Amino acid sequence: MTVSLSPQKISKILRLYFSGMTQPNIAKKSGVDQSTVSHYGSKFKKRAGEIGLLAAGKEYAVFEEVDGLRSLSIELSKAKFSVEEAKEGVKIIKTFNELGVEPDQHAALVSVCKAVHDPSFVQTALKLSKIQSETHKSYEQVMSEYDDINGQLPAMQQKLQSIQAMIKSLDDTSVKKKQDEASLEAHIGQLQKRAKSEKVKMERELAAKMKQLQVTQAEVEEVVTLKKQLDKNGLDITTLVKLAKEYGYGSKKG
Repeated sequence: MTVSLSPQKISKILRLYFSGMTQPNIAKKSGVDQSTVSHYGSKFKKRAGEIGLLAAGKEYAVFEEVDGLRSLSIELSKAKFSVEEAKEGVKIIKTFNELGVEPDQHAALVSVCKAVHDPSFVQTALKLSKIQSETHKSYEQVMSEYDDINGQLPAMQQKLQSIQAMIKSLDDTSVKKKQDEASLEAHIGQLQKRAKSEKVKMERELAAKMKQLQVTQAEVEEVVTLKKQLDKNGLDITTLVKLAKEYGYGSKKG
């Protein structure tokens, strides 16, 4: 026999009913038997069929709960999820939570589950096992070292960029040095060419001077010979010049 309850009691039972609690638990929490819970649940459904879900929710003072369920139904419909699929999703999320997987890690875990079917996943797992065996380190230790190395990458990249800039600077200096050497070699070539030209010129002038010196030398030798003859005859250059003037030697006269 169904027990007659106050509107407040019925609203409480329906709120628990819409929260997803099982009928035995609702009965225990509300202090009624399970048949009473089932009766009012069926009565609400019948009334909702007569006047509409939201109107029935207002009538039984559970409008917020009904409206929330209606909004959820709309969202599921937009996402093209059935109620059964939503139930399975709830089970998966619950399992994740029981495994200690944080909500922001759910997508990553799903990706891992998908990757299990990829042949490369097995190879990767084998490589990881080999690393653990060879290094005698656990996955956590390997990943910790990886994180440490990964954390050092920015500093290493900055150092690499600094070295590359230094190498570029040295290359630029080397290029400039080669350009300076080329310019110096060209200048030396010009000086050598000029020196060669000057050498030829000086050799020509020297030849001319030598020729002139040879004439002068011949004249000197003639004077020396003449002086020897004068000395032999007891004469000197001054006396010879005087005699030459007296006899008009070398003049234009007769």
